[in-house]
Amino acid sequence: MIEVNEQLAEVISNSRVAFINGQMAEAFKLAKEAIKLDENCADAYQCAANVCMSLSRYEDAIEYYQKAVNCNPNNGNRYFSLGYAQASVNKIAEAMQNFAKADELGLNEDAAGQMYHILGIVNQEFGKLDDALINLKKSELIIPADMDILKRKAVIYGLLDEITNGLQTANQMKLLAPSDYSGYQAAYILLKQAGRIDDAFKELRYARMNLPSFPFALCGDMVNYELVKHEQDGDTIHFEKALAYIKHFLKKEKPSISDVVECYLTAADLYLQLEDADKVIECLVAAEKPVFSYNNGVLFGEYTPQQLDPNSILNEMNANLYRYEQLSVEQLEAMRKSGTYITPTEESKADNDEYKLTDEAFDISAEDRDRINRMYIGAYTLLEDNRKIMYYALELQKSQEPSMIELGWYTEARAMRDLNLDGWQDQYGSVIKKLRNNILKDPTDINAMILRVRCLIDTEQFDEAEEKCKYLKEELQKPLMEELNEAKNGGK
Repeated sequence: MIEVNEQLAEVISNSRVAFINGQMAEAFKLAKEAIKLDENCADAYQCAANVCMSLSRYEDAIEYYQKAVNCNPNNGNRYFSLGYAQASVNKIAEAMQNFAKADELGLNEDAAGQMYHILGIVNQEFGKLDDALINLKKSELIIPADMDILKRKAVIYGLLDEITNGLQTANQMKLLAPSDYSGYQAAYILLKQAGRIDDAFKELRYARMNLPSFPFALCGDMVNYELVKHEQDGDTIHFEKALAYIKHFLKKEKPSISDVVECYLTAADLYLQLEDADKVIECLVAAEKPVFSYNNGVLFGEYTPQQLDPNSILNEMNANLYRYEQLSVEQLEAMRKSGTYITPTEESKADNDEYKLTDEAFDISAEDRDRINRMYIGAYTLLEDNRKIMYYALELQKSQEPSMIELGWYTEARAMRDLNLDGWQDQYGSVIKKLRNNILKDPTDINAMILRVRCLIDTEQFDEAEEKCKYLKEELQKPLMEELNEAKNGGK
């Protein structure tokens, strides 16, 4: 009997060593061997379950963890492991029962910290924000300095509109991980939510000065800031600045293929706002062929930053995109006061190493395909090329999203009208019927309601258009009534 126990302990020990070193097949084989030696050994089942969890074989893991619980029903850690596996496959009710049992029996600190963390995540997903904060704080007491906990707390404080607590959490994130953008981003989002947009931009400035690189998330938030400012003052210079950030990111950083695609699509949208149809099309083509386009410098290769007011550090950063990112705050301030600039004496070797994307398989997502087709329609509308508009309207009708299909119907009918093709009136009639049927199926389909009004305006059914317009919310009525009045006065 003693020999069997020693052999069992040796096999379990070897299984754990193999698991720690990533030898999953060997670890599982040894765990099964241990189970054969003693079918009532909880540790043997635990070893097998841990391997299954690492391989994302969650149902198998649940089965083995359950057997470990059956063998050792008074061990809270066993119930935690079982609950963790159940939570991984969204078996929330069962997971909560096992977590409650684990809490009742007691468990080690590491497991307790993880359990409260998971409970906080579950609470957050179910909208129980106060409970989520309580559990995350419990986890934080056991496992301090955890970035995921801090990120979740910041998000929850934002949802609760507790801006001060959220900003305190963001500051903790900055102290814990000064080279991570997450803390600055949390502060930016919270300050923007509070309507303190200029203070929010300061967070982006500080991030740009303090971080060793220009992460994609920071680039996206800087673009977002310029769009918010455009909403406030209507100045199209904000679109130009946003484009400058994107070009700088593409030129100076090492983006992934998905980052590159998003940059090209965002740039296309910005050029659409600037009514530069040729640039829109250039960016959309680039997004469809991201590796070739990026490696050949499409959009950013020819870019030369425009100098603005040299005495303003803010304008300097907007125009030159923080060319002096390696300088300290004190050096930047000294440069601002003196109005001087420092020209680097030589490029580093790293600057000369040209980064290229590898030609790996990449598929445009269905959502991005819809964005591309919509912006092609926008570009060719600017160019008044109705045949191309019709082509992309038909492409949009292949979408998986009902709203995109509806837009495709409407755009096709409008292009037929503008081309004066035979049957365009019948096409509008067909679209109106399809939109009406969609509204009957889903009375909340605002997109279908708006497009139906536009169809009625396009076909000069003004009285009916005005009647249908009254069914919409006031903020939706206003632009449609402007379109209707313009059409009545002879505009298309």
